[in-house]
Amino acid sequence: MGRDKTINHARRLHPLWIVFSMGKYFKELAFFVIAFAVYINSKSTLFKEIVVIGIIVSLIYILLSVLLEWFHFKYLITEKEICIHEGRFIQEKRYIPLERIQGISQDTPFFHRLFKLTSLLLDTGSTEKKASAKLEMITYNEAERIQKQLSDIDLINKEENKLNQKKSIEKVKNKGQSPKNQQYKVTSKEIFISAVTSLSLFVFASFLYACYSHLKDYASYLKGFFSVDSYINTVYSFFQQSWLLTSLGIIAFFLLSMLFGWVEAYVKYKNFEVTSDHKRIYIKKGLFDKTKFSIPKDKVEAIILNAKFLKKLLGIVEVKIVCTGDEDDQHTLFPFINKKRALQLIPDILPSFTIMSDMTNLPRSAIFIKLVRSSLICIVGAVIMLYFWPKLWYIALALGTLVTISQILSGLFSCYMLKDSFIQYQTGSFSTRLFVTTQIKIEELKITQSILQRNFGLATLKISTRTKSFDLFDALEISDIPMDMADRYYQWYATRNILHRSDKNIG
Repeated sequence: MGRDKTINHARRLHPLWIVFSMGKYFKELAFFVIAFAVYINSKSTLFKEIVVIGIIVSLIYILLSVLLEWFHFKYLITEKEICIHEGRFIQEKRYIPLERIQGISQDTPFFHRLFKLTSLLLDTGSTEKKASAKLEMITYNEAERIQKQLSDIDLINKEENKLNQKKSIEKVKNKGQSPKNQQYKVTSKEIFISAVTSLSLFVFASFLYACYSHLKDYASYLKGFFSVDSYINTVYSFFQQSWLLTSLGIIAFFLLSMLFGWVEAYVKYKNFEVTSDHKRIYIKKGLFDKTKFSIPKDKVEAIILNAKFLKKLLGIVEVKIVCTGDEDDQHTLFPFINKKRALQLIPDILPSFTIMSDMTNLPRSAIFIKLVRSSLICIVGAVIMLYFWPKLWYIALALGTLVTISQILSGLFSCYMLKDSFIQYQTGSFSTRLFVTTQIKIEELKITQSILQRNFGLATLKISTRTKSFDLFDALEISDIPMDMADRYYQWYATRNILHRSDKNIG
């Protein structure tokens, strides 16, 4: 009964939420309505009337459901819980204990900024459908009030591991910095280098093809007005008139693709900034759509350093952190940064992680096994291609050469290291990925061995963490390490529970 009285004093979202929601619905229905309007031109009057009535009924239903959803949605934050009343035609109430809240994400799309509004996501870290609370289109003052209220009762920032906190405080004292300080901010130079090395040529080509497909679909409903193919043929014929025009066309295409990549990176990563204190990491980004969120340091499971082919030549990496309890398991810590600088910043932001520069390479026998393993696939593929498409023999040769080089590079660049409570290893060929985690974050460690590996004394190491990201499956496995090293990893992991109990007793 007390809860019902409390919810009567709750707040609603801003009325502009109605306009925003209606706009999203109309955007989805626009193409459907236009297509039907053109299609029924040749139909009977009765059919037209039925379609018009159906559209009117749909619009009335959408308007009514949006109005009811806004009117029924109320929220209130008390000293113990978040009370949410919601529903369109069927209403329900949710109560989320504040101790379950692990973080707050603030998202401000461009449309919201025009009216000085923003959105908050109060994340509980659960995978349940309605475990978190999303407050769309509230004022900046209301967002600040909510964050301040949650901070005042000290339920957002949970107590972190005492060892990490002690290290972080000591670093702050030694450097004379404030508890919360800026660690990294993207520069215009980094954005430009990223655009040049991001192979945006293929992305730009796919973007043009998508535009062409959409224009062609619309043109099919407007026959007689214009033809997309005729315009494309005219442009294509113009650049085929001479080798000079062809060269200029190719250069223009490359420049436009670079400009496209730069604009894409600029809009996405402009104002990208990372700050931290001894408990949390704070990230904000975006030019038009601004986003702010924080990550508890004790929720970080692993660190990943990705180095794409061209960026690797320039010593540039992308740094991601793997977290548990989030809708997105991976968060970008540094989108593009010099590797040496990244190795300097990571210990300052995450004192509980250490990245070692000296690693052990795979034995030469691992390269031989990788070549044998890939050669079987190449031979089968080449036989099939030569049998059905003998004139394309050069494609089979090129693919075989590429796979061979890739496996040799994989054997040369793959390496590993085990020291104290840290494990890290690097995999890849043209592009590489460095994975770093700690002993206590590993849920399962598995060693497998094929017949070929057994003959050469090698094995495959597989690690499982609490994250469910499919993108991590390749990062959590390293093949063809020496069997004695695999046994050492297994013994190292077996002491995990003993060390964990000892740490608890010491604490």
